[in-house]
Amino acid sequence: MTFREQLHAYIAQLEKRLRWSTLLRGLAILTATALLATLILVAIANTLAFSHGSITNARYALITILAIAAAAGLAFPLRRLTRRRAIGTAEAACPQFEQRLTTFSERDGHDPFIELLAGDALEIARQAPPQEIVSDGRLWGSLAAGVGAFAVLLWIIAAGPGYMGYGASLLWTGSHPGKPSIYDLRVTPGDAVVRRHADQLVSALPTGMKSPGVTLYARYQSSAKWEPIPMQSAAAGSFAGGYQFLFAGLPENVEYYVTAGAMTSKHYNIRVTDLPAVKQIKVTYHFPGWTGMPSEIEERGGDLRAVAGTEAELDITTDRPLPGGQIQLDSGQKIQLSGGQNNVYRGTVKMDKDGVYHVAGLDGGQPVRVSEDFFIEARKANPPQIALVRPGRGDYHASPIEEVTVSVKATDDYSLKGVTLYYSVNGGEEKTADLLPQKGVKEADGSTTLSLEEFKLVPGDLVSVYATAKDAVAEAHTDMMFIQADPFEREFSQSQQSGGGGGGGGGGGGNQSAQISQREKEIISATFRQQADKTATAQQATDISKLLSQSQTTLRDQAMTLSGRLQARQLTDEMKAIGEFEKDMMAASEAMGPAAQQFRRSRKLSRLSSAPKPPTGKFRLRSVDVAEAVVEEAAVVPRAISPRFSISSSILRRTSTKHKKPRHRVRSRRRRKSTMR
Repeated sequence: MTFREQLHAYIAQLEKRLRWSTLLRGLAILTATALLATLILVAIANTLAFSHGSITNARYALITILAIAAAAGLAFPLRRLTRRRAIGTAEAACPQFEQRLTTFSERDGHDPFIELLAGDALEIARQAPPQEIVSDGRLWGSLAAGVGAFAVLLWIIAAGPGYMGYGASLLWTGSHPGKPSIYDLRVTPGDAVVRRHADQLVSALPTGMKSPGVTLYARYQSSAKWEPIPMQSAAAGSFAGGYQFLFAGLPENVEYYVTAGAMTSKHYNIRVTDLPAVKQIKVTYHFPGWTGMPSEIEERGGDLRAVAGTEAELDITTDRPLPGGQIQLDSGQKIQLSGGQNNVYRGTVKMDKDGVYHVAGLDGGQPVRVSEDFFIEARKANPPQIALVRPGRGDYHASPIEEVTVSVKATDDYSLKGVTLYYSVNGGEEKTADLLPQKGVKEADGSTTLSLEEFKLVPGDLVSVYATAKDAVAEAHTDMMFIQADPFEREFSQSQQSGGGGGGGGGGGGNQSAQISQREKEIISATFRQQADKTATAQQATDISKLLSQSQTTLRDQAMTLSGRLQARQLTDEMKAIGEFEKDMMAASEAMGPAAQQFRRSRKLSRLSSAPKPPTGKFRLRSVDVAEAVVEEAAVVPRAISPRFSISSSILRRTSTKHKKPRHRVRSRRRRKSTMR
C-alpha cells in the first residue's frame, strides 16, 4: 500500500471516530434536554392541576424543545462534519502536521510530489493516531450520559413518585382510563332534568388540592351573564370534604360549571320540565310471618321504619298523571310503579337494609325526580330478654332436703316460642322444664320447684341452673347459677380456750377452700357465657381463652398448695375430717390441670371443642365444695358459728400443744325438723 493510500485510510478512520463522537454527544444532549424539559414542564403543569389545556401546551412545548435540541445537537453538527473539517480537527489537535494534511487534501491527484508529502505526513500521523485525537473515554462518556438520562426519564414516566411521575406519564403517554388522577374535580349531578320550581343540589368534590376556593358559575336561560357563587363546604355525607350549592325553586333552565383552584369542570345543563308532584304516600307494612304481627297502615307516610324483612307497600298519589313512574333506591335499584287510576300508583319496597328512596318519572326517556328523599330504616330483630328472678342473683345455699323454687321472666318484641329451664346435678345429664304457659305471647313468667331431696344430695353437691328463651329467629340465655348443698347437721370441735399460739401463721384453710370454690364457679360461668356468645371476634375469643387458662392454672396451684400444707403439718392422720378435706382438695387440683391445658390449646372460644365443658368444670367444683363442706363440719371458732371460717388457728394450735381437750358434739342451729317438710 502506497503512502498516499495509507494517509487516505488515516483520514477516513479519523473522520469515522469524529462522526461517532458527534452522534453520541448529540444523543446525550437530546436525552438530557428531554429529561430537563420534562421536569420543568411537569412542575409548571402541576401548578395548573394538570388541566387539559396545561398538558396540551406542555406537549407542544416539549416537541419544540426536542426539535431544537435534535437540530442543534445532532443534525447541524453531523452536517458540518466533512472531510475538510476532520482534517482541521486533526491539525488543531496535532500542530506538528503544519498544514500537511490540508495540502495533501487540496493537491491530491495534481502534484507529482504528492507521494513524498504523504510519506512525510504519515511519519507525523504515527505519533497522533485517531484514538488519541478522539479518545475512547470521550465516546464512552457521551454514551453513558445519554443512556443515563434516558433511563432516568423512562423511570420517571413508568414509576416516578408523586405528581412528577403522574405528570411525566400524562405528558409522554397520555391519560389512562384505569389510572386514578391525583387532581380531580367531581361534580354531581352533572346534566340533569328537574321538575319546575323544584330544588337541585349541586356538589363538587376536589381531590389533590389543599383548601381550594370552590366557585360555581351559573347562567340562567334568560340571562347572558355568568354569576359567580361561592360553594359551601359539606361537613358530612357522601360529599364530606366537598362543597355544595342548592338551586332553590328553579324556574328555568340553567347552565353551570365549577372551578376549584386551577381546576375547571365541564359545562353542565339543568333542564326544567313540568312534571306532577307527589301529594301523599300511604304505607302498608306487611311484617314477616315469624313476628306474628298483623299488617299496619300509615296514612301519611314517607320514611319507612320496620323490622328487617318487612315488605312496605306504597300507594303514591300525585296531582297529575305520572308517566313512567318508578321508585329509585340509593343502591341503584328501580321499582316500576303500577296502577294509575285516579293518579294513585303502587309499588312495594323490600326492607332488607337501611337506605334512601325517592319517586321519579320519565321525561324524554330520562328519569326525573318528583319527590324528596325518604329514609329506609330496616331494624334488626332484638333477641328475647330473660332473667332468673328466684332464688335471686348469685349462688344459692340450701340443705340437701330443701325444695328450691326457680322462677324466670322472659320478654320479646314479637312473640316467644319457648322458655326452658335447664338444670344438672354434679355435671350429670341435663334435665329441662318448660316454663312457657302459652306460645306467641310477648311476656311470660314461669316457675318450677326443684326438690333437692329427690336428687339425694350430700354436702358439697351442686345443681347448676340456667334458662333460655327463644323466638323465631334468635335465642337468649341467662348466666349459669349454682345451688350448693350445705351440711344439714354440723359437728364442731371446741378449740382450746387459752395458751398456744405456736401454730399461728398457717393461713385460713377454710377461707381458702371457699375462695377456690367461688373462683371455680366464676370460671365455669365465664366459659358457659363465652360459648354462647356469637358476637365475639376471633381476637376477643383468644384473649378470653388465654385469661381463663391463666385463671385455671393459678387456681390449680392454690388448691395443690393448700393440700400440701395440710400434709406437711400432718393433720390428716390426726383428724379424719381433715384427711377427707385434703383428699378432696387433691382431687380438685388434679382435675384442674387438664382444664388449664385445654384452655391453653383453645384458639377461639366460640368453637371450643377441647375447652372444659360445664360438666367437667362441675366435677372440679364439686371436689372443692365437698372439701369445703368437710371443713364446715369439722371446725369452730369460739362464740362464732359460720359456714366459712378459718380452721388453721383452732386446729394448728391443737397440734402445737401437749394438752388436748375432749371433743364435744354440738347440734347446728340451722337444723330443721322433719315436720317442716
